[in-house]
Amino acid sequence: MLRRFVQNTAISAAAYALAGVLGLFAVGLIAKSYGLAVLGLIVLSRAFLPTGFLALLDFGVSETTTQVVARGRVGDWVVAGEKVSLLAAIAAAVGTASGVILWSAAFQLTAIFKVAPDQIAAFVAILRVTALALPIVFLGLIAEGTLKGFEQYGWLRITEIGSNVLYVAAVYTLVWRGAPFEWVAYSYLAMIVTKYFVLAAVVCRAAVGTSLRLRSWTASSSKDVFHRCWLMFNNRIAGTFQQTLVPLAIGALYSPVEVGTFDLITRLARFLKATMAPLHSAILPISTHIDEATDTRRLQILGRNGLVLPGAIIVPTLVVMALFSEEILKVWVGPQFSDQWPWLALSMFIPAVAAILGPGQTALMVRSDFLRFNNRLLYLQVIVQYLVTGLTLFWFRERAFILGWVVSYVALAPFIAHHMLLRMELPRSLFWGVLGRQMLVALMLAIVVAVTKAYFYPGSLVALAIVGGLSCMIAWALSGVIILSGNDRAMFGRFARAIGPRS
Repeated sequence: MLRRFVQNTAISAAAYALAGVLGLFAVGLIAKSYGLAVLGLIVLSRAFLPTGFLALLDFGVSETTTQVVARGRVGDWVVAGEKVSLLAAIAAAVGTASGVILWSAAFQLTAIFKVAPDQIAAFVAILRVTALALPIVFLGLIAEGTLKGFEQYGWLRITEIGSNVLYVAAVYTLVWRGAPFEWVAYSYLAMIVTKYFVLAAVVCRAAVGTSLRLRSWTASSSKDVFHRCWLMFNNRIAGTFQQTLVPLAIGALYSPVEVGTFDLITRLARFLKATMAPLHSAILPISTHIDEATDTRRLQILGRNGLVLPGAIIVPTLVVMALFSEEILKVWVGPQFSDQWPWLALSMFIPAVAAILGPGQTALMVRSDFLRFNNRLLYLQVIVQYLVTGLTLFWFRERAFILGWVVSYVALAPFIAHHMLLRMELPRSLFWGVLGRQMLVALMLAIVVAVTKAYFYPGSLVALAIVGGLSCMIAWALSGVIILSGNDRAMFGRFARAIGPRS
């Protein structure tokens, strides 16, 4: 089980990191070539996908499908087939209804978001093509969830990388040929639809060797599915207000330019947080097996290592990125945006909190009581976020949303950690010990980077890569000495052997 888990995590890390980096280059190119207003319009159009605002209406069908298929592999395929069939029907209905509404409301949305007159026709066309794609995209969530349940992460990551490579190539080609910006949006939609058709074919192939089939669902299956969908819907409400609703709110308050500015500043943090999500998804099948077996000791090992080990690698790296945030902006999108570096640095708190708490939260997602309590904390997090945003909106405009987002994550992190550790029967002091050691490493890194900048300023991509890479190596060395115990370092060795080929 350890070997499969580590291999899935390694595949996810490499694939999503590469795909995300390609996406970052595409965003920088769009901002440089078309301007922030166009970037804002593209961001607004993508808000009406299940990865954006419409995540509110996906009812967690992908995550629930993953759990259903994982349980089917150790239990009853008939029940799994009933539940997958119902989840597919929910996804198809929601996708179709969302598409009809978006098509009808396209012109009204141009007024709400204050779209410039010369860009209205293009924006309406993008929204209507998005509406046509929505049924396919929602059903694609079922395909993703099924493959995760089968733990076939290779196909998921191959399609993710391949689609992103094609999209970035399309962006560079369109910019080179001076094509209208709407073709950038169309190429993104084409990439998503093609990816889901490929995944659907892979699912059919994977299901052939099992008894998983589409079936009429029984009352007991529908009751369980609707209960989990309701819990995930409540979870999605909080998540939507935290992140995906924000570009729409900024567009309604200001204009697409401010939307583009917000997206540019938070893009790196959101990419890093999103990259960790599939890493955490590899935990779902393994935690399902542990929960089925009522294995408290193994859950404690998973929870303790999830709190310590990922953060020991990821958080020091995020500290390095924050310390070089001004140089990152200059190299990525140009010196005209470098004055936004404090906000980029501040946004690194988001993936840092996710790195520390995400694995444990994902491991406990299979427990309905934890999911209910976690949803309440998420609602409290949203209240804190919008309270801080509202109080600072006059001074910071779209950047007030960044401040509220960060403060809400940091303020609620101890409460989430304490409840998570309580459910795993682990000492709550574990979180504070990890946090204290992380802060010590961050302080030492700040001193190292300040001295480095005093003698060598990384003003180019190559220089930044060299200095940043060396700083990350120093960060990991400090982390290995200060954050990790001898047993933790031995665990990394076992992970390395698990990734490697069998002898």
